[in-house]
Amino acid sequence: MHNRSDMLKVVYDHQVFSLQKYGGISRCFVELHKHMPDSCKATIAVRETENVYARELEEVKPIGYDYDHFICNHHFLGKGHLHLWYDKLRRVKYYPDYNKNFLLYLLQKSDFDVFHPTYFDDYFLSYLNEKPFVLTIHDMIPELYPQYFGKDDFQIVKKKKLAPLASAIIAVSENTKKDIIRILNIPEEKIHVIYHGSSFPMEGGNAKYSFPYILFVGERGLYKNFSLFVRHVLPVLKHYREINIVCTGRPFDLKEKEMLNEYGVGDRFYHHWVTNDNELFSLYHHAKCFVYPSEYEGFGIPILEAYQADCPVLLNNASCFPEIAGDAAIYFNMDSKNSNLTEQIECLLSMSAEERRALLTRQRERLKRFSWEKSAKQLADVYQSVINENNHVH
Repeated sequence: MHNRSDMLKVVYDHQVFSLQKYGGISRCFVELHKHMPDSCKATIAVRETENVYARELEEVKPIGYDYDHFICNHHFLGKGHLHLWYDKLRRVKYYPDYNKNFLLYLLQKSDFDVFHPTYFDDYFLSYLNEKPFVLTIHDMIPELYPQYFGKDDFQIVKKKKLAPLASAIIAVSENTKKDIIRILNIPEEKIHVIYHGSSFPMEGGNAKYSFPYILFVGERGLYKNFSLFVRHVLPVLKHYREINIVCTGRPFDLKEKEMLNEYGVGDRFYHHWVTNDNELFSLYHHAKCFVYPSEYEGFGIPILEAYQADCPVLLNNASCFPEIAGDAAIYFNMDSKNSNLTEQIECLLSMSAEERRALLTRQRERLKRFSWEKSAKQLADVYQSVINENNHVH
């Protein structure tokens, strides 16, 4: 029986840390882990990973660390066999199943109150021994865009199985919550909306570019509306010959290069490979504005990043964007037939210094609503309610 005065113990699994070296989901779980209130002891069941965010945690090592440091860093004939025997004694098999087996060991020990998988593999169900689990659903993109993912997509199949079995579901916005209720038919009272915070540094470096630019951040495919963005930014580039576009994410592919050259703007679009947060902060901070034309997002962390870097934000009036940004953004409408993005960028670029300052002030105020401390506290409260409910049932 769990007593409210006891330390609440939560175990997160390894899944997303095996899937991502970088990425919003893995970062989200590490930030929540770091900011958990003292009443909650959270364990991320990862021993070794290449994930950059998990590696910020002292107990998590790079892949191969355990083997390399076995018997005083020395390499010798038969070391592999000795290491295997050592792992058998510890009941932990070595990588690639190293993290998963460490997690199963923790589950079998049963010294936890709530389990929280970081992705949608259901391997853990037979190990829970009637302990509750909480599931986070960051978005319903595969379900909403089956034409891109296919109806047998891993996420679609596993979410459908796990969501009804979870004691509670975390959604990252009210918009995502509505989608979960509608598509997965989950009762509203089972879903808790907990927003993200911002993990950004408080300052960046010097400007990377000597010219003024509009910033496009992250992925560009499918529902991200990059080709529509390009089409509607053309008149702006024609009007302002000194302004260029800087894009992060993967380098431009052949199809994108062909499109840009066809429009005659191949030399106006720059790809920037971001290596760290300070560099990204600097890109936002020195941009004329950040444009987010995506058709759908679960939350939209780049909005908070831009806020923190004092970068004016232009958002597609769709999905969860109005919910997250409120009055602290300039909105445009965008679909395959019509868009007023051109006019809204022109409007921003012609703002007076005073109007721009007013927008940035609204953005800073809006940012205060979001913090990882607040998110972690809300999540700990959900864990506690799930434990209470579970104790009541049993």
